[in-house]
Amino acid sequence: MYRIKIPASSANLGPGFDCLGIALDLYNTFDVEIAETNLLENTEERFNNPDNLFLKAWRLGCDAIVQHDSVHVIFHTDIPAGRGLGTSAALTAGGLYAASLLHDHALSKEDIFHLCVKAEGHPDNAAAAVYGGLCLCMDDGHTVQARQLACAEDWLFTVFIPDFEVHTEDARKVLPEHYDRTDVIWNSVHLHAMIDALESGDLKQLHWAAHDRVHEPYRSRLIPDYDFLKKTVQQDTGGVFLISGSGSTCLLISRQPLSEAVKETIRRNTNAQWTIRQLQKSAGPVIERITL
Repeated sequence: MYRIKIPASSANLGPGFDCLGIALDLYNTFDVEIAETNLLENTEERFNNPDNLFLKAWRLGCDAIVQHDSVHVIFHTDIPAGRGLGTSAALTAGGLYAASLLHDHALSKEDIFHLCVKAEGHPDNAAAAVYGGLCLCMDDGHTVQARQLACAEDWLFTVFIPDFEVHTEDARKVLPEHYDRTDVIWNSVHLHAMIDALESGDLKQLHWAAHDRVHEPYRSRLIPDYDFLKKTVQQDTGGVFLISGSGSTCLLISRQPLSEAVKETIRRNTNAQWTIRQLQKSAGPVIERITL
């Protein structure tokens, strides 16, 4: 039996809309082995069916290697569903890794990435889930490539996970159909600056780079108390506050941890219940053989 741990991921990181993502050390864990029939353990009843994303990815991986077996999988899911932390990418990558590992490492990491993008549709989350670290994705309409980027080791990544979802479809609907040329140029420049700031550890440049004009001004309206949270945590830590993926989770990138006083302020002065977790960059999937 294999144990597969796939990291959460935060996409966009401000101006990196649909192309920049980072893996974080919050994991979905899957214990897997070949079985006579598909068996999913320790998963919610609503996900215990043939449309389970892990199971669909397992079948996709088996199709790719022309080996059609069933799988027994035990789920240990710490990544909250529907909160903008790459849950679907983690489930999809997990199923593909399982298909590869249980068939003598039949798929390369590149194969898993491309199949993950095919199934998942979000290359930024897929790249972070499969490769780990900070990733930049390039899609020319025919092929998708991912490149791992350097990232300073002393950044702290704090996630703010609310008790409500922002559905991806809703987050897409609020975006404009067209953008002004100046906004496109703005985001292009700020994306380059964001990548450089994350690599160099330059906090001042990170503040300058983090301003986005493509999605955050529109999606922030879907997150109650967003402006209050942003002002409060940035003043407390000196970091930058962003939307994680399409939301509803928000992400703080900082050098200083969030103070307990501000955590209490958030608890007392916001309508939602926010789970606040300080994380670090993840190096990617963790694979090990186990015996239960």
